[in-house]
Amino acid sequence: MQMGEAAYVNPEGFSLIEIMIALVILTFGLLATAQLIYISVGSGSLARSKQTASIAAQQRMEYLSDLYRLNPDAEDLAPGSHGPQEDIVENPVDGKILNRYRVSWSSAGVADPRPGKAPRARLVSATIVPIRPDGSVNLKPALNKTLTFSTIVSLKTP
Repeated sequence: MQMGEAAYVNPEGFSLIEIMIALVILTFGLLATAQLIYISVGSGSLARSKQTASIAAQQRMEYLSDLYRLNPDAEDLAPGSHGPQEDIVENPVDGKILNRYRVSWSSAGVADPRPGKAPRARLVSATIVPIRPDGSVNLKPALNKTLTFSTIVSLKTP
């Protein structure tokens, strides 16, 4: 062997086993990359879904809070479960529908640990469920989630 020459050179090229091993390694690498792309796309969709769901919940909570200040005995604030109602979140720029939600809420009195005291306030919880245009539930793993928000509404404002 002369200086600078490779230790072993196969003049016939790669063997079938070497090619098969390379293909298996390449296949696993491509599958892992595809899964990573799917997860990253799903994360963006889930973030948008959660953001628009929180907008729908915030709008419902603001409506119920304003309603409580105007009329604490309103039907929508009576103890128990209410709804569901369909809420649509639109893009304010072009009016395109971003998401549809089924919103239901419940209302209950707020307990006070002091005897004989009953605060004039309500515990309101809203549940937001993503739905399809036909009204069926649209829960896809890693793409949509049901969210529940709770707050206490009272006559006093901060």
